[in-house]
Amino acid sequence: MAKITIFGLAGAGKSSVGKLLAKKLGADFISSGNLYREEAKSRGLTLSEFEVFCLKDDSLDRALDNKMKEYGCTHDHFVAESRLAWFFISDSIKIKLDCDFNTRVGRVVSRDQVSLEHALKETNLREAAHLERFRQYYGISRYDADENFDHIIDTTHSCPEDVVEKICDIISTYEHR
Repeated sequence: MAKITIFGLAGAGKSSVGKLLAKKLGADFISSGNLYREEAKSRGLTLSEFEVFCLKDDSLDRALDNKMKEYGCTHDHFVAESRLAWFFISDSIKIKLDCDFNTRVGRVVSRDQVSLEHALKETNLREAAHLERFRQYYGISRYDADENFDHIIDTTHSCPEDVVEKICDIISTYEHR
């Protein structure tokens, strides 16, 4: 059984990879991004508007963070995609999906069906908001720092299926320990 946390900035592939990996492993999949999007939608806000809202009221962020932390304490076989799951679930195999900025923004354009200009603005705004909130809440100044992770995979030129195979290879090394 494995606890796997996947980190990646917007467009790096963490949701696509996480879903495929969970299915392949027969594991549960939890996505803080999906939970966050659902909460924004339920309030009639865009993600950027919700980011600004959360800067003023940390209760929703903290509730989501606590849900992720609790999930990690009470479950053993899952894949969690989140920007901070690595922080909350310290006994997980921590995977960072890295990807160049232009590729990430292009993926956001395709995924969200928005203009390039909109994707650039939203991506920059969201990443700045995350950095500010994580610093404010948890004293994390570099939530994307390589040293936070056990393994780093560049997804710039890889399809999700290839990334899943790489992660499965990584996981197999843990099983033989």
